[in-house]
Amino acid sequence: MSASTLPESMATAIAALPVDGPATRAALQAIWEALAATEQGEVQRAGAAFGQHSARILCISPFARALLLRHPHWLPALAQGQSLSPAFPQELGQDALFAALRQFRNRRMVEILWQDRLPGEHYEETVRALSQLAEDCLAQALSSGERVLQERHGRPRNAQGEAVPFVVLGMGKLGGGELNLSSDIDLLFVYGEGGATDGPLSIENGDYFQRLGRWIIQALDTPTADGFCFRVDMRLRPFGDAGPLCLPAAAMEQYYQVHGRGWERYALIKARPVAGELRFGAQVLHGLRPFVYRRYLDFTALDALREVKALMDAEQQRGPDDIKKGLGGIREIEFIVQSLQLIHGGRNPTLRGTNTLAVLHGLHAAGLLPADDAALLHKAYLFYRNTEHCLQMVHDRQTQRLPQNQAEWERLAYALQQDSVATLQQTLQHFRRQIHERFALTLAVPASSMPTGADPSTDLWRHVQQATLTSPVTALLAEHRFSSPDQSWERLWRFAHSRDVQSRLSASGRARVDRMLPLVLGLCRRDSQPDALLDRFLQIIEAILSRANYLALLAENPIFLGRLAQLLQSPWLARELAHYPVLLDDVLSQPRIGVGEWPSALAAQLLSANDLEERMDALRRFKNAEFLRLAAAHWMEQLRTAELLTLLSGLAELCLRTAVRWAEDEMLRRHGQPRKADGQPAQFGVIALGKLGGKEMGFASDLDLVYLYDAPLDGESDGPQPLPNPAWFARLGQRLIHILGTLTRAGTLYQIDMRLRPSGQSGPLVTTLQGFADYQRQHAWTWEHQALTRARAVAGDSDLGQRFAQIRQEILCQSRDLQTLAADVRAMRARIHNAKIIPPGSFHLKLSPGGLTDIEFLVQFAMLGHCHSHPELAASTSTVTGIRALAQAGLWQADAAAALESAWILYRTWETRLWLKLQGPSVTPETTSAWQAITAAQRSVMRVWQQQLGETESKN
Repeated sequence: MSASTLPESMATAIAALPVDGPATRAALQAIWEALAATEQGEVQRAGAAFGQHSARILCISPFARALLLRHPHWLPALAQGQSLSPAFPQELGQDALFAALRQFRNRRMVEILWQDRLPGEHYEETVRALSQLAEDCLAQALSSGERVLQERHGRPRNAQGEAVPFVVLGMGKLGGGELNLSSDIDLLFVYGEGGATDGPLSIENGDYFQRLGRWIIQALDTPTADGFCFRVDMRLRPFGDAGPLCLPAAAMEQYYQVHGRGWERYALIKARPVAGELRFGAQVLHGLRPFVYRRYLDFTALDALREVKALMDAEQQRGPDDIKKGLGGIREIEFIVQSLQLIHGGRNPTLRGTNTLAVLHGLHAAGLLPADDAALLHKAYLFYRNTEHCLQMVHDRQTQRLPQNQAEWERLAYALQQDSVATLQQTLQHFRRQIHERFALTLAVPASSMPTGADPSTDLWRHVQQATLTSPVTALLAEHRFSSPDQSWERLWRFAHSRDVQSRLSASGRARVDRMLPLVLGLCRRDSQPDALLDRFLQIIEAILSRANYLALLAENPIFLGRLAQLLQSPWLARELAHYPVLLDDVLSQPRIGVGEWPSALAAQLLSANDLEERMDALRRFKNAEFLRLAAAHWMEQLRTAELLTLLSGLAELCLRTAVRWAEDEMLRRHGQPRKADGQPAQFGVIALGKLGGKEMGFASDLDLVYLYDAPLDGESDGPQPLPNPAWFARLGQRLIHILGTLTRAGTLYQIDMRLRPSGQSGPLVTTLQGFADYQRQHAWTWEHQALTRARAVAGDSDLGQRFAQIRQEILCQSRDLQTLAADVRAMRARIHNAKIIPPGSFHLKLSPGGLTDIEFLVQFAMLGHCHSHPELAASTSTVTGIRALAQAGLWQADAAAALESAWILYRTWETRLWLKLQGPSVTPETTSAWQAITAAQRSVMRVWQQQLGETESKN
């Protein structure tokens, strides 16, 4: 083959090109002839695939074709896989700098598009390389600009003489690390603060940084003989083109707080430091985070999306074939992702990324996008962006417009390796239709959930707004099945005509109320108790009228309205949500419930508390909020009863440990440290019995506690106001009760019951560990040993807790006469039962024969009777684990144990649900749908009682 003859692989590939065959052949021929023999050898050694790819690139990118004609030696460099590094000579003059930047950019662009069109999927590496190219050029332009300005004016400094930082924030595609082949770069320039430069020609910092910003833009954007480097767009800065080119950080933060608009939140999602002081840039963005991401579920973000959508529609009229701005195009995918990101990003930090595909994956992982939708968006986005790159590599122009003639369609199909133009067009049409459908669903309330003009609820709300109080619309009220239509009309009318609704709501707030109320009335119309549900809904809405985010939460999300309707069927939840509307987004968005997050959440709430009273309030607010979340999850059947009781117990333990720490700190500060005989600090521990001891706390459970300490009775504390050890620990116990039980502005924490301490109410509040052991060995009644079966250390010194556990094991494992024990348990059961009058025909879940108390007594009797021969039974403190341990030890038959466990779960479930309905623990056939199941459980429990303990005499 002669030196002027093209390699066969190139010639063969050129013959198969759909367009520009002659131009490609001529260009390759010229390039080939310009190469030295050694360079031609490098190309040939790269193989036939490289030759074919060369012809392919020169066909689909006339831009690359022109550059290779000007720089033919780039072809052997591409064959060797060489990549140009961003190394620029120091102290280049302006013209030389501009030329070097553009030549570097052009060379790297050819390398990048060459790699991009190789077989396989290269999107992510392409956009990463393009973004890095922009950052390299920005860094060089910034460095050169600083050198020129500082030679003349010195370094900018603040009033304290410290250097003032400067950062370039990348927005849009650059900020997301997903830059196009021929994209503008959207930038913001930010500097630290005012002051002046320290050079011979000193100028104000603001003037210095304006000049620096103009230098950067000029270095990148100015067209020269080598073209441009990057087109720079500064329109996203505060006040747009009318605002200063560069702002200090404080002024920028102030702008967004006062003037920031919804679309600017979307823009700042993508913001990322790309040049200059990157750490300073991260601090700037951290300060702007509250503007971008709200702590709550933020459905106000959809208003901003509608605003941007109106602008998009105007653009679409001018460019219906635009793959970015047209229906179902790139921008609609981005807005689906970004709207969900804004709504949920305040609550879920993993969604605060800048890269579209990474956030899309995060949305799916967080359960906010179904798998099918996430897969569709991902696939369509990759296809669109590859199409966009192929459009832009033709002439290095920022275009997203689809071809306007057959030849360009042929070029595009060939670049994308599609079978035909028809196949490509069908694929684009398919994606655009499906994406736009999902975009419309994201943008608007689902049509199936929106009331129509003929809807009775819409008509009723319209009439309420237009009619007088004395002219109710009888037919519409009847259709809503209100049992007291006049009262419901008055309630609804007074809400609609209240000052808060008529005068104080913003236009957007009023629109949300008008959108929400027909939906609310429709939910009431379908409910069995429409009057009560309407009143509870209105209480909630009245509580959130001044909170735009919560109005949007409900008005923009009918699913949440339906979920709220379920919650409001609980009178307790309705009352608490009206008192604490800030918790609406928590209970409606089904957050994961876990004790692992509680300590850090509590610590964050306590940071702003300055004294004990404020800490007590903060602790109560934290407990009440978590209590409400647990109650809502259980009411919505997202949390099983057994898990609920464990979580309520864990919450109580956290509050108790916190209170013990505060009480000890106060006593140590005032009175010093009590000590043992060996000089070591005395020990204090809190023992939980009852429901907390068994990790079975219910919504209405008290804390049954015993306080123990280990210190000599004749010792005293070592502080400025020393106290005898017994007095020191007695005051500690009193202080603990005060912290836990005192009514404050935030309510009470827990009711404390100390009657299970040695000698009951007549005994000392705090007992020594040895005194407790002696009492249990010598003086305790059988019922006190029953209580010990559910005792465990929950707060205070861990060593004392372990020593208590040893004493408990010893007491429980004493050998007992079963007949005497059974008689004692029956007698105690009879006293409890006879003290409560239970109406005939009703069943008290706790106290009726066959109820919860019977199950607990059966477990306690069996443990006390058999722990001496089966010491492993003592490890159990809860009723359910006790039942299972007794069955595993072979002491109870499996069917009896299963019946008791099933009955216990059933009773506790109904006990909690009745409490949430503000009803007592008694049920009748008329008040419960589970009457048959409950009576069957009662019979099973009574049968086991008869087998184990015999009859119990009672007056009921």
